[in-house]
Amino acid sequence: MMFDINNLEIKILKKFDGIHDYFNPSSFNNKIILRRETIFRNKVSVSDLIDDKDNIILKHYSDENYLYSYEDCRFINDEEISTCVLIRDIKKPENIINGKFKKYNLKTNQFKDYKTQNTLLEKNWQFYNKNIIYHVNPYTVMDENENLLFTVNVDWNSWIYKYGNPHLSTNIFEVDNIKYLLYHSKSIYENTYIKYYIGILKLDDNINPVSYFTKPLFVSSRFYSDAALLNDLWKWRKTDVQESWKYEVIFAMNVVVDDNNINIYSGMNDCSAVNIKIPISMFIDKIKTESYECIK
Repeated sequence: MMFDINNLEIKILKKFDGIHDYFNPSSFNNKIILRRETIFRNKVSVSDLIDDKDNIILKHYSDENYLYSYEDCRFINDEEISTCVLIRDIKKPENIINGKFKKYNLKTNQFKDYKTQNTLLEKNWQFYNKNIIYHVNPYTVMDENENLLFTVNVDWNSWIYKYGNPHLSTNIFEVDNIKYLLYHSKSIYENTYIKYYIGILKLDDNINPVSYFTKPLFVSSRFYSDAALLNDLWKWRKTDVQESWKYEVIFAMNVVVDDNNINIYSGMNDCSAVNIKIPISMFIDKIKTESYECIK
C-alpha cells in the first residue's frame, strides 16, 4: 500500500458508544455530517444523518409498508447534501426493496429525486459543478438532468485481480494542480468477512480518467481500531434475523485539501468516523515514485 495508517494523524470524530454507531462522515467549510446507526426492533440496523453536535438532519421512519433509512451522506455545497434512501419491507425488514439516490437541501428541507436506478442500491454519486460522476467502472459522467455525457471503459483488470471491482468513493480534489478522486473495492471471505481497499484515480482537466495507481492508497485492517470496541460492535449488530458481518474497512467519503494536509473523511471498520490526514508534501513525494496504469 502507499500509506500506512499507523504513520498518519487520525482524528476520531465519533465512535460506537454501545447505543449508536457513528461512521462515514463528510465535511465542507468546517461543517461535518455523518451516519448514525441504530438497531430497529432487534431486526436490522437503520441510519440517521446527523451533524457532529448530534443535531438530527434526517431521521429514519416507517409507514404501514416500508422502513426508510438514510445512508452515506456527502456535502455537495453549503446548502445541499446527497444521500442514499434505503427502503425495506416493514413486515420483513431484512428484505431490502431498493436504495434511491437523492439530493437534500438543508435550508428548504426539500428532496430532489433522481430517476436513475441501474443497481439495487444507488450510492456514491459525486457532483462536480453541474455534472454527476456516476461510476468508475465504467467511468460514467452524466449532466444534472441525468443525461449521459460520456463513458470511458477503463481497463481495471490488474486492479480487479488483486483487490476486487472498483466503486466510486469521493469527490474530485486537487493537489499540486492535478485532479484526483478515490475509489474503493472489497474482497469477501466465507460470506461473513469483508476487507476493503482504497485506490486513487488521476483525472485530466476535463475530468476524464488518465491513470490509476497500482497499489492501494490504504489497505484496511481491524487492527486500526480498538479490538474491544470492534468486538462489541459485531455483537451489537447481530439481531434476530441477521448475522453480523465482520468488516475490515476504510471507507473514504470525501476529501478536503487545506494548506497543509489532504483530509480524508472516512468510516473506519464501521465503528468510528475519522479524518485521516496526509501531509501534502508527503503525498506529492509518494505519488512521484508509485507505478500506475495508463488509461489513455
